Amino acid sequence: MDEVTVRRGYNHNTISWDEAFKNLNDSIDRKIMIKHFDGFFVAHRAEKISVVQDVLNDLECKIAHLYIGIVAENPGFGNHRDDVDVWFWQNKGVTRWNVNNGDNYILNEGDLIYIPKGVDHNVSSIVARFGISMSRE
Repeated sequence: MDEVTVRRGYNHNTISWDEAFKNLNDSIDRKIMIKHFDGFFVAHRAEKISVVQDVLNDLECKIAHLYIGIVAENPGFGNHRDDVDVWFWQNKGVTRWNVNNGDNYILNEGDLIYIPKGVDHNVSSIVARFGISMSRE
């Protein structure tokens, strides 16, 4: 796949806020890398969440990161591009995705977006939210 695609209502069997914070806390307790700034956190152990394993298998992905924005209207990482293909599964809250070609997408709980590697994009929170970013590499 070489273009951005969105699957509305991909999977509504999302994880709870409690499961998300347990995963984040587990990473902190194990001193596993956590990125954080201004109410935005990225934990690198989301594949340990059982529900996430099913999605990883479905998408043929291996790696999963948990992105949590606890502050509404959080700008995330700003404009950037990833060096791998990324699938992002919105679990709670709502995000706005702006892609370099001018397309904009609003993701709600259960939606999935695919961003090919090298595509400029930025993601911002509309409300407190979390989701799972997955890749094959």
